[in-house]
Amino acid sequence: MTPEEENLSGLVEFIFELGQLKRTPRTGWLKLGIKQPETVADHSFRTAAIGFLLAEMEGYDPYQVAGYCLFHDAAETRTGDLDWLAQEYLDKGDYLSSEVIEDQLANLPDQLNGAMEELYECPKEGNEFHKVARDADLLDLIFQAIFYGKSGTEGVQSWIDNTTPMLSTDSGQAIANLLQQRHQEGTLDELIRWWE
Repeated sequence: MTPEEENLSGLVEFIFELGQLKRTPRTGWLKLGIKQPETVADHSFRTAAIGFLLAEMEGYDPYQVAGYCLFHDAAETRTGDLDWLAQEYLDKGDYLSSEVIEDQLANLPDQLNGAMEELYECPKEGNEFHKVARDADLLDLIFQAIFYGKSGTEGVQSWIDNTTPMLSTDSGQAIANLLQQRHQEGTLDELIRWWE
């Protein structure tokens, strides 16, 4: 096998591994009795979209934020999704499970490995970039909880109430405030049922 083929083999393996996220359920929703919850891939897609939009609103590079958000849970191909309760009992060391990420990226072609490492190095806990990416992650949870609540799942309001105060960007808080206002007015369905 040529060096080029070896590099491409590592890339192809990584892409297949990412496919596992399409089969990995978000486990927190299982605790609420949702039989077929969203997958980590479902969550990552909308988190990336929200991250792009929030970054634009907050004055950050939307492509960088969206790229980070897209891969932010890639380690869960190997660890599974660990909900907040499970994480309380683990010493993760850092937000990204860097040992898993390091192993995942090891066989990528040098150029891609470098680009991915740079992407993962951007969001350090407490910096502004991290706040935008984290708010995208939290907002996706809020949107999903609203959807499940409107679909008849009980117990989601406490998840919304506990997550909303964690938002730290002005744009993230404004979106959450709009959702809360529309909920109080009884007009949230107009946003949810966007196709009508």
